[in-house]
Amino acid sequence: MRKIFVFFALAILFFNSVHATLLVTQQPNALYNYGDIVQIPIVLKATTNVYGIVEMSVICNGKETNFYKNGIKLAAGEENKIDAGVILDKQNVGNSSAFCLIKAISGQEYVLTEKFRVSDKINIEMLTNQTEFKPQESVSVEGKATKENGQFADGFVDVTFIPENATENINYKGTINNGFFSVAFTLPENLKAGNYALKIKAYEKDSFNDITNQGSHDFGIRVVQIPTSLELIAESSGINPGDSFKVKAILHDQTGNQIDSTAFISVKDSAGKLRDQGERKTDEFLEVPTKYSEPPAMWSVIATSETMTGEISFKINEKESADIKIVNGTLVMTNTGNVPYNESVLVKIGSETENLGVFLGIDEIKKYSLTAPDGEYKIEVINEGKTQASERAMLTGKVVGVKEASAETFSLTKYPIAWLFVILVLGFMAILILRRNLFARSFSNYSSVPKREKITPRRETSAMKRSGFALKSKNKAELSLSLRGEKQATDVALIRIRNPSEMKNEESAKALQEIIDFAEDNKAVPCISEGYGNIMFILAPVMSKTFKNEKTIIEIGKKAGEILGRYNKLAKEKIDFGISVNSGDMIIRKDGNMMKFMGLGNFVNTSKKVASLSNGEVLLSEDMKNKVISEMNVEKQQRTDANVYTVREPKFKGDASGFIEKFKERMDKGN
Repeated sequence: MRKIFVFFALAILFFNSVHATLLVTQQPNALYNYGDIVQIPIVLKATTNVYGIVEMSVICNGKETNFYKNGIKLAAGEENKIDAGVILDKQNVGNSSAFCLIKAISGQEYVLTEKFRVSDKINIEMLTNQTEFKPQESVSVEGKATKENGQFADGFVDVTFIPENATENINYKGTINNGFFSVAFTLPENLKAGNYALKIKAYEKDSFNDITNQGSHDFGIRVVQIPTSLELIAESSGINPGDSFKVKAILHDQTGNQIDSTAFISVKDSAGKLRDQGERKTDEFLEVPTKYSEPPAMWSVIATSETMTGEISFKINEKESADIKIVNGTLVMTNTGNVPYNESVLVKIGSETENLGVFLGIDEIKKYSLTAPDGEYKIEVINEGKTQASERAMLTGKVVGVKEASAETFSLTKYPIAWLFVILVLGFMAILILRRNLFARSFSNYSSVPKREKITPRRETSAMKRSGFALKSKNKAELSLSLRGEKQATDVALIRIRNPSEMKNEESAKALQEIIDFAEDNKAVPCISEGYGNIMFILAPVMSKTFKNEKTIIEIGKKAGEILGRYNKLAKEKIDFGISVNSGDMIIRKDGNMMKFMGLGNFVNTSKKVASLSNGEVLLSEDMKNKVISEMNVEKQQRTDANVYTVREPKFKGDASGFIEKFKERMDKGN
């Protein structure tokens, strides 16, 4: 009993002895993320002698968790500074975003901080610019991860790619360092063209391997069609002479689906001679006519489209055929097939029949005289059980018979008046020629003056009539609509001049000549149109001896723009021009200083179209953009008729070893 009394006496003494004021000297921030530490500085000012305990708790969504407890002993007027901190984790805050405050207690005194919010959110900002990719192309997903409190995240990133018709998603993992992440992966080879979403998740973990902060972002990419095969489809594998052969090209992408494009189709006979060619849209038939007498043979069809090539063969069948007619009692047979006609026909005259063996060479015509006792007869010609010709005619003779008629006999007996007229005309012409020769011979005996040769004045061509100048080049290129040569991947810069008729001064000629000289110094060959409306510079491996010509052709285009722009600043009469840079395939044949070429597909037309959209700047076509996108920064331009691009500064792709060595030298000197 005595012990209990002593305990209560001490307790009363203790509570009466705690007389102190609590002050929060610095309020917490308004926002924190999980994992942050909140430091709460508190000053305890004693008004009397203080002996007791100071406690601090964090209160989140109604849940209070103690994180600090310590004893104190202060004399009257003395103060103590306490700087306690609490980790904002799931044990102290909970499992979700919360509003919290800190409570400090000393005896009966307590103080509360202002409320603050604890967030588990991470914001993701994408830094990847490229959104279009090809199958099997590497995709680099780059971004920045920032917690909601404004601090960079340090953790992990998951990139989930969902291919079409796939049973499982494809996951790629990476790390976040100082807020930045980069994850690279390769697209599947047979990925279907279309739009796809990449699901990106950024997160941080605590020491217990639990996720503390996280955020997600969907990033869209587009997979484009790429040609993988060119299929040729014919209506039949063989045709009869005189019929038309129909063939079409179908361009397939990586999944076998059709690509809408154009194909250049050539048809050659068995000797390799070009018989027909044309440009058609894919899945559109090219119709190739043949002559009725075309000999039997195997022909080939070759098509090219989007760097793909396809080839098939078809057969021209043998056709034994003859046209049979009865004309005024004469049987006329004409070989209308492509092989000799060797048949036996039955000629029926009235009730009598005659077997006739007929052999006709290709295109040969034979005529047979039909005879019978005077009278009118029904005449039929039968072959293979079918009536080929039937006619009623008046015949003369002694007996029924069929006899081949010679050309001389037939002609003289049938048309004597016509032959007489022809003989008279030929005789009259012979007399005139004879008299002219006799007169010329007699005149030459008396003439002593030699005959002067007639001089024909030189005609001025349209190019000579141009008022001003002629451009010179070391090598020349010439367009050919039908050409046998080597297929090469070619880069082209084209200057389209919209007002060539206004270029009448010498300075404009110098500007164009300077461009040509610069291009030729860089292995390009100029093709100058009549009137200088289009000047095209062709950079092909056959001239440059390299397959990497993209940078050079762009430099030629930029140089042309600089020269013409400089000219327009000083000239009174401006040159209205546009410049395009394109890439595609050409058939090229080199013949001395002359290079003949033929563009495949819409290569040349696309170059002209892109140049027509330019207002003095250098515009890249879609094909050229795809070739240089990995080495140069390109920017899409707003045009309604086509996708065109301009070049910004090149990306750094060189070797960094030189830079590193210089950096080391500077560091050594500094030490």
